[in-house]
Amino acid sequence: MNKNSIVPMYQQLADEIKGQILSGELQDSDKLMTEAELGEVYHVSRITVRKAINVLAENGYVTKKQGIGTFVTTNKLNRVIKNKVLSFTEMCEAEGKKASAEILSVEWEKPSAKVMRKLRLQKDEKVLRLVRLRKNDGTVVMLEDTCLAARYGYVSEGNLNGSIYEIIRSHGTEIVHATKEIGICYATEQEAKLLGVEPKQPLLLHYDVAMDEKGEEILCSKLLINAERYTMTIIM
Repeated sequence: MNKNSIVPMYQQLADEIKGQILSGELQDSDKLMTEAELGEVYHVSRITVRKAINVLAENGYVTKKQGIGTFVTTNKLNRVIKNKVLSFTEMCEAEGKKASAEILSVEWEKPSAKVMRKLRLQKDEKVLRLVRLRKNDGTVVMLEDTCLAARYGYVSEGNLNGSIYEIIRSHGTEIVHATKEIGICYATEQEAKLLGVEPKQPLLLHYDVAMDEKGEEILCSKLLINAERYTMTIIM
């Protein structure tokens, strides 16, 4: 802890504990030291410790349980890639967690050249574009930008707080194939604000294309993912 730094002491302490969580030194469900113990170890006041814990709690790294203590809650989603197409909602449910969405926009628009190519659209075709923040147990994990071919426009009438895949399946279309491009990008100021990260922080970038049993494209999604909240396991 550097008392001469321009960074407030509580933020330095929050960053220190966050680093221990991200490195695995502190694991999910681990109990933190008490305020008094943290104050003694880091030579700061209990007020400073309390402010640091509040910062961590607001960002989903810890949970405070009155009368019991403060516990690590990483809310990190691990996606296991097998030969099955799963929605974000299904991934969360598989880990006993609750998926939700914050809808940012729903509109019909002319697709970009990249979307046209991925969905194999004609020049004059429009797409239904949905932009949502996806959350895992209330913690923001990713910014999802999805474009659907016009024949799936009925999705806009469904429950957009849940699974788009489930809406499509309920209308008789099975999503049985998908392709995924994986890369990295850096958060813009707007993206950082939405995801609760720092500007220019590295993000996982996924481009997903979902297809029906005939191999016809249904939708494509651009996912900007906070890697601190998401891991991927690929089974070969």
